[in-house]
Order: sequence, then C-alpha cells, then structure tokens
Amino acid sequence: MHTQLTCPQCGTPYSAEVHQVVDSQRTPQLKQQLLNGQLNVAVCPNCGAGGQMATIILFHDAEYELFMVHVPQELNLNQVQREQMIGQLTKQVMDEMPPEDRRAYMFQPQIMLNWQSFMEKVLETEGITPEMIARQKKQSELLQTLIKADKDVQDVLLKERADEIDETFFAMLQQFVDMASQMQDNQQMVKLTNLRARLMTETAVGQRMEQQQIALHKLSRQAKKEGGLTPTMLAEHVIANQEQPRVVDGLVMAGQGALQYEFFSHLSDEIEKQEKAGDNAAVARLKEIRDDLLKLFEAMQTQSQNMMQAAMDTLNTILEAPDKNQALAENAQKVDEAFMAVLAARMNEAEQKNDTKQFQALNEIHSLIYAQMERTLPPHVQLLNELVRSESPEEQVQLLDENEQFVSDDLIQLIDQVMEQAGEQGQDDLNGRLQSVKTLVQARL
Repeated sequence: MHTQLTCPQCGTPYSAEVHQVVDSQRTPQLKQQLLNGQLNVAVCPNCGAGGQMATIILFHDAEYELFMVHVPQELNLNQVQREQMIGQLTKQVMDEMPPEDRRAYMFQPQIMLNWQSFMEKVLETEGITPEMIARQKKQSELLQTLIKADKDVQDVLLKERADEIDETFFAMLQQFVDMASQMQDNQQMVKLTNLRARLMTETAVGQRMEQQQIALHKLSRQAKKEGGLTPTMLAEHVIANQEQPRVVDGLVMAGQGALQYEFFSHLSDEIEKQEKAGDNAAVARLKEIRDDLLKLFEAMQTQSQNMMQAAMDTLNTILEAPDKNQALAENAQKVDEAFMAVLAARMNEAEQKNDTKQFQALNEIHSLIYAQMERTLPPHVQLLNELVRSESPEEQVQLLDENEQFVSDDLIQLIDQVMEQAGEQGQDDLNGRLQSVKTLVQARL
C-alpha cells in the first residue's frame, strides 16, 4: 500500500510504498529488501532526505515455522491498538493462504518490540546465527581498534586475533574506506590505506585475496586488450590457477557469462592432454573443477529460466490489468533486469509481426516504467535527463531558468560521470549532447 508523507526537511508532500507483510516463500523480494535495509524506506523526491519508516511488520517463514510481528515502540500503541493491528495482519495472511497451508503456529504470532531481536530471527532463516552476528561485532571492534592503534599495538592484535581477520573483516574495512572517501577525510584515508596494505601482506586471508586480485587483473587486462572476455580465455585462466580454488572461484564469479559449451570443451581438452602426459594430480583437480562448474552452470540455467518465466507472468498480469499504472505500482518490486529483458523481447517480437496493438500496449508499459523511475531520481538527475531530451537550445535555457536552484557543481560532476560512461560505450551522439548541456551549465556558474 501507499502512504502520504510530508518531508520534515523541505515540507514536500509525497507518497511512499509500505509493506507490512513479508513472507519468505511468497514475497522473497521483500525479504531481500528487509535484509538489505531497503524495506519501507521513504526518500523525498525534492531534497533526497528520508529514512526507514516506523511501521508494524509481520514476518512469516513456513520452512522455519516462524510467524512474528515487529511493533516499533515509537508508534506508542496501547495494548488494544497493538492487538487489533496484529489481528488484522494475521487475518490478511490467513485469507491469502489456501486452507491446507494454515498451521497452528500462525494463530499465536511472536511479538518483537526490539528491532535487533527481530532481525536476528530473520537472519537465522538465512543461516546467520547469533554467534555469527556476535563474531561480526567483535570484528568491528577489532577493526576500529586497529585503525587507532600504533604499530606495536597492531603487532600484538594481529598475532593474538588473527582468526578474526577474514573476508568479512576486509569488507568492513572497505566500508570504512568508502565512508572516508565520501567525507574527503584524507587523514583517515591514509590510516585505512596503510592498514589495508599491511593486512594484505601479513595475513593469510590478505595474501589469498591479493593472489585473487592479481589473477582477476590479468583476466581483465587480456579481455580489454582482445575486445571482450571469451569462454576459451576464461578456461585458460582457470587452468593456470587450478591449484588455487579461491582464485578459480573469483575468476568464475567475474566471468559467469563465459560459462558456455566452448569453456567446458576447452577444459575437457586440457584434462585429456594431462591424462596423456600422466599428470594424475592435474587430471583430478581439473575434473573436480569441471564437475563443480557444470553444477553451477546447470543451477544458473534453471535460475535464469525461472526468472524469465516469473518476469513473463508479471508482464502478462500488467498487460491484462485495466489500469496499467496501478498494476505497475503493485508489481514495482518485480520490475527488474529480467522483466525489462522480457519486455524488450516482446516489443521486438510485436514489431516484427506488425502487431501494432500489442506493440503499443507494451510500449505504454515501457514509458510508464521510465516515468515512475524518473520520479524517484534526485532533482538534479531529473533535470539532466530533461536537458538531454530537449529538442533545442532554447528549451534547455528555459529548463535551466525554471530549475536554477539545481544548477551547481553537483550537476557538472554528474554530467562528467555520464559523459565518461557514454564515451566507454561509444555513444558519441549522447556525448555530444551532454557536452552542449555542460557548456550551458558552466556559463551559468
């Protein structure tokens, strides 16, 4: 459902989508948003201010027989109001569920007033235990201590707590680096960079990650030099790093699109070559890699087919809806890359068949999606899109006059970023239009 809000910072009224029921099986995309901290987040379209909304949430996971409700204390609900709202949500879930799927545990939902406890329960359904959360907390404390400590203290900590420094620890460190970069805190950046360099050379996980980065850099450099990554190229790099499983994992993760018949054929040829050479150890390693990657490939194929079918079902639902705009709003979380790929394919098919009616209906959905997406963008991004689409310099000048408050260095920086991307993708026409816009904006500044 949607709720009306007023931005506390600039006073702009706007609507935001609120979800009060999250079901692991029925709405996995909402669960992912919950885990990512993106569920029920409201952002002002005018100034960008916002955050997570305080709302009651019912979470259900049938596999774990988990049926619980988080009631934020800031809602200040009395017992009667709380029981009434929980009862309404429970009834809603029950009504949407076939009678044979209803279970006794659903009639007594756990009430969670503490957000942390609520999220710990949700994380447990992902295999993340309280012990793992506690470990990450210790890692965070260790990281902050290492950042502030001198070399002697770092020496002791790295020796005594080496087991806490893993990939998760490095990911935390990267978050600190990104934060310091955004805040332009050069002093902190120096400390963090020096710490990361030391960890990369003096810890086992750091050394493994460095090996992986070197291998990935070699793959990327060759792909760039030869005009793109090919299955044979990926196979050659996997073979070269066959004795380092983590490096192989990193290479495959970076080049998933190259896991094709040609890749497996090249790998099989290498296995046959090593069999003839009598290198049994290499044969065993490469066969294990091939078997593991075949399983991954088959899983990817199945997942891709399921995603495309789900996207096709969503598109058909929207096409059949009397109000396509409303249907899009109700299915906003399902409009992803797979959906857009299916939409583009259906539009192309309709155009080739000269099915004007179908093409117009699909094109309407396409236009509505981009209109909805644009309304959620920051104002200076919306302005740049309008400037690029403008058909004349006079129209661009008028837009700049009407949006003078957004003509700033931030807009110039955005134009430069888009120009760089357009240049990399060979979009010369777009680059030219952006340069013209940049000239007009610079003249204003």
